[in-house]
Amino acid sequence: MSVLLETYKFTKKLGFYRLSKPAIAGILLLAISLTNAHGQGRVTVQEPRKSQRTADEDDGWGQSPPRNRTRRTNDEERTSRETERVFRRIQEPDIDYAPPQKLIEMSFRVAPSVTFNTAEGFGSYAGFRKNGAALRMSIGPSIDYFFFKDRYSFSSGIWYTIHRSGYLIPGQFGQPVWDPGAKLQRSVYNLQYLQLPASVKMYANNLFPNARFYIQTGGLINIKLAEKPLDSDHNGLFQYAEDNGTYSRQYSRGSLSLLLGTGIQYRLNQSQALILGVSYQRGLTDVARARDLVSKNHTVSLDLGLKF
Repeated sequence: MSVLLETYKFTKKLGFYRLSKPAIAGILLLAISLTNAHGQGRVTVQEPRKSQRTADEDDGWGQSPPRNRTRRTNDEERTSRETERVFRRIQEPDIDYAPPQKLIEMSFRVAPSVTFNTAEGFGSYAGFRKNGAALRMSIGPSIDYFFFKDRYSFSSGIWYTIHRSGYLIPGQFGQPVWDPGAKLQRSVYNLQYLQLPASVKMYANNLFPNARFYIQTGGLINIKLAEKPLDSDHNGLFQYAEDNGTYSRQYSRGSLSLLLGTGIQYRLNQSQALILGVSYQRGLTDVARARDLVSKNHTVSLDLGLKF
């Protein structure tokens, strides 16, 4: 209505009021039609979908990129994301060997050992030589105290270990009369020790999942529990002690040894692990009680253990 009123005022102002009524009606009908056209002539432009717009974008030359190139780009992006995920996982701390759950870890060690000794005699013990090697055993609990992250631990324990000490003895040893044709004598003892290790273990990164490499270095205190002569009837050193009256011990009560070891620790779960290693014990002090005889014990062991 407002449009019609404005149109009538406009025609009156221009002097169109002098026109006939049919002419004025025609002008009003024309104004009404223009008003309707203005209200209904809006055009709605719908934007293409995002996926279609991306797919139909041209390459700058009025052409859209081929679909296989788009697929190749998606494959490369997927490969790149997977690579980043792998490297991110490698850098995470849990990809390495699981760190110890406790500050102190206990284990039990069983170690079949090859034990042997050295021999060097002077004076009345001149001519003493070492007498081979033999297989013995070492067992006992161990303890690891981690003092620096999960890489270094102080390792100790209490091991029951048997060493073999053997000599080849000249035939005239202990004989009251010199006999150049006397047969060579032998002597073999089992020495039972309580060993107290004091060492440091250094752990490396995992070799493969759940396994890590370690190196052990330190020392041992050997406390002798007993000494037992083998084949006492033909044991030259034992017979010499018996012939002198009462039997007296032939070995010192204690000694010191160097401990070196290496191996692999394989974790079964969060609290248990298997240990497989090799260790070497090198005697540092003389174990023979006689002043003119020097003997040191050495041992090579296969270390088998279960950590819990």
